Amino acid sequence: MTRYRSWLSLVVAAIAVLVVGCSSAKEAAPPTYSPVQVEQIQAYSPRVVALRERIPELKAYIQAQDWVNVQSFVHGPLGELRSRLSRLSRQLLPQDQAKANDLAKDLYNHLVAIDEAAVARNTSIAKRQYQEALADFDAFLDLLPQP
Repeated sequence: MTRYRSWLSLVVAAIAVLVVGCSSAKEAAPPTYSPVQVEQIQAYSPRVVALRERIPELKAYIQAQDWVNVQSFVHGPLGELRSRLSRLSRQLLPQDQAKANDLAKDLYNHLVAIDEAAVARNTSIAKRQYQEALADFDAFLDLLPQP
């Protein structure tokens, strides 16, 4: 009887290992936006897109070496950009939030560099920083879900 019990426990253990090993793990659904997140993104994104549409004004000021308007534009309309991008990035999916925050920080740093170039009246630095700011801005907007 003892021998029979040990064989039986061995068979039950083997069946348990086989069942657990052959069962497939359930795939987790990829994270998606909740209706509240979509609503908030749709509420915040038009303001950010409107600023993106106005960015060519900055390029015109830089090319004309109109440093007063460069500084006014950076501190005026684009002055709210960092807070708007931060508010918007908090609504993104977790895997996109870190990249969005990095892009927002880089964009802000480019705007600071443009402002410093305007003070120094350095057209080449201002143009280079403008191009990099534009690339970061577009990369940020690419992270937003499309309606």
